[in-house]
Amino acid sequence: MAIYRHVHVEFWKDPKVLEELTPEDKLFFIYLLTNPNTTQIGVYKITKKQIAFELGFSIESVNVLMDRFINNYGLIKYNNDTREICLKNWGKYNLNKLGKPMLDCVRSELKNVDDKSLLEFIKPSISKDEIVSLFDEAIYLDKVNDKDNNKYNDRYTLSTQKKKEKENKNKKENKNIGEKSNGSDIKTTREFKHTVLYEKEDEYIYKKPSEEQLRYARNL
Repeated sequence: MAIYRHVHVEFWKDPKVLEELTPEDKLFFIYLLTNPNTTQIGVYKITKKQIAFELGFSIESVNVLMDRFINNYGLIKYNNDTREICLKNWGKYNLNKLGKPMLDCVRSELKNVDDKSLLEFIKPSISKDEIVSLFDEAIYLDKVNDKDNNKYNDRYTLSTQKKKEKENKNKKENKNIGEKSNGSDIKTTREFKHTVLYEKEDEYIYKKPSEEQLRYARNL
């Protein structure tokens, strides 16, 4: 099935396009609106290398164009980590129809967006409340999941920290016991048993004889 992307004729009458965009900018912008990676919701993954290859530009030129469209024109946003790009006014010309196939497509594509914050950038250009609701739902669920993940990470970190503290405490106690036993103040269980045995033997060997034992010895 063929996929089409709409470029409204008003594009060429837009004051920003007429007065601010260079010929190179216009080609770059049309490419962003119509390239094979585009989706129905206006957020899609694409690498700078792919853009450079398909337009015949250098990577340096693509970086300059990206920076200009993000910081000067404010027309796009790009996440360098997820390689996702979004177009500010996409919803104005591409999300203005309803129907189950359209809503199902939007719902499905929203699930594939890694950086849900990009949806906030497009949302103001959408005129259909039903589609705005789908965007809001995706953003909300992402925040809830992120919050739950943070709670899990906090619990895991706390549990791991307590475990390490307990291990360090046990190591410290064992180290102290070892140091004191070397100084003969505190002995291990085995050492203590032997010490008691030796002390009893010494007590028996060097015990003073009784008077009766002395008289018996003199009569021998």
